[in-house]
Amino acid sequence: MIRKMLLLVLVLFAILGVFVAIVYTIRYPDTANVTFTYQRATERDDGTPLSLEEIKYTRLFCDGKQVAQEAGADGDISAELTSGSHDCYGTHVDTNDVESIPSNTVTKFVEP
Repeated sequence: MIRKMLLLVLVLFAILGVFVAIVYTIRYPDTANVTFTYQRATERDDGTPLSLEEIKYTRLFCDGKQVAQEAGADGDISAELTSGSHDCYGTHVDTNDVESIPSNTVTKFVEP
């Protein structure tokens, strides 16, 4: 009786392990952590200076969706991207919550 119970428990754990592996694979397809390096903005759209202390966030958008946000502007930002080609751009948000115009768009290809 105990052997049957242990066997049943082992089979249930095996089924659970396979289920978790399948769900993880579906939820997290081929992805890679990609780092983008940038030169921070030093002036506003109207030409007035923009100091580093005035930049609250740096945001990264790929394929029209925000994929990362980091405090400040340290010169690089990272995001998890799926395999394939992605069109990405960045913005800064200042301490008044005003978002900059988008940077130039770059195309990043992530290997599968």
